[in-house]
Amino acid sequence: MTSQSDISLLLTFRAEMIDPSLPTGLWWCATPEDAAAVGINAVCKNRYAAWEDLAACTEFITQFCYVFVATPNDADREEIVGQLQKWVPVTILVADKAAFRGNESVVELLDNAGPKAVESLLFGALDVPRPGLIDLSQVEMDAPISQNRMMSGLVPLDYCTGGFRGGELSVWTGRRGEGKSTLLGQMLVESINQNRTVCAYSGELPARQFKRFVLPQIAGPRNLVEQPDPRTGRMEYAPSKGAIQAIDQWLEGSFLLTDLRQSNAHDEDNILRLFEYAYRRYGCSVYLVDNIMTASLKGEVELGHYGAQKAFTQRLSAFAKRHDVHVHLVAHPRKAGEERGLTADDVAGAAEITNLADNVFSVERAKESDEVDSRIRIIKARETGSREVIPLMFDTKSRRYYDAGGNPTKRYSWEAARDGHG
Repeated sequence: MTSQSDISLLLTFRAEMIDPSLPTGLWWCATPEDAAAVGINAVCKNRYAAWEDLAACTEFITQFCYVFVATPNDADREEIVGQLQKWVPVTILVADKAAFRGNESVVELLDNAGPKAVESLLFGALDVPRPGLIDLSQVEMDAPISQNRMMSGLVPLDYCTGGFRGGELSVWTGRRGEGKSTLLGQMLVESINQNRTVCAYSGELPARQFKRFVLPQIAGPRNLVEQPDPRTGRMEYAPSKGAIQAIDQWLEGSFLLTDLRQSNAHDEDNILRLFEYAYRRYGCSVYLVDNIMTASLKGEVELGHYGAQKAFTQRLSAFAKRHDVHVHLVAHPRKAGEERGLTADDVAGAAEITNLADNVFSVERAKESDEVDSRIRIIKARETGSREVIPLMFDTKSRRYYDAGGNPTKRYSWEAARDGHG
């Protein structure tokens, strides 16, 4: 324990007047004059000491059952309470300003109303809650089910997960070429159809290629026209010019991509700065990072590659919680046996990536002998605890995934607007 003589360099008090056994606690005053007016168990910070020096006084201060902040000045009270909470784990009470009877200091109260008025400051003292701790009984519950959710458009998946909630991070994994990016592009479109604005970092696809992949999903099979490749004979499908015009109007201001042409396009800080701007400027509520391997992560030298991945994932999770938005993160798996489904341990990189995630999914292409085309394996769903496997069909023309037993012909709201029904 720091000696009392050392403490006296940081706090102003009369040593002979200090008795931690008394039930009156430690009175913390704004000035030496106020501390002298209180007398017993009264201190103030030495004017030459820094607030961070309070850490050295922790054992001395915590001898007392509480600290009572005795000042009517709002600025002084806020500073003292804030610094005590920052540096010392002690119960803090504050005097009711009305108890000072219009006086501007303890000294003035003593002179005008006498010692009993000073003693009575403790009566009616207010307990100051500690930042960082929440009384669960005080947490307001607007509804048992969050209303800030985006549906995937895949009914069995939404049933099992309850949708993608604001404040959550979803990690998507799957072997290369299994359809992760295609599926997530479709989910961003679904979010726009629910009047959401989305923002995506696609580390492997320039804007034109990204749009070429997502346009058929938005258009749907009824709005696609055949476009044979004159060199290979391969048949491609793309929306008609009229459909593209209507789709562009629908997308305007609602689907944002980070620009890979910028020299710092893959920089971790740049991605998060753009996400922050997209939130503030456009109200984006759904974000995609595809994928963590293409991002240039800072701190790799100090933290190592996996440590840097963990730090980036932590920042994405914090971003989601701070703004009540949903973030989708793609992380490729480690090499695993082809005969088994992926688990959380198969996600490449730091194990903390899946630990930090609220949801973890793997996208798997089915075998040719299967009756379905793909599956989504729910590896983790924090809210519902579901571990189901969702079978999917895939329409190659529109690049749309749809529920097994369903069809890919869903009409998005751009069609209704085009046809005069919006």
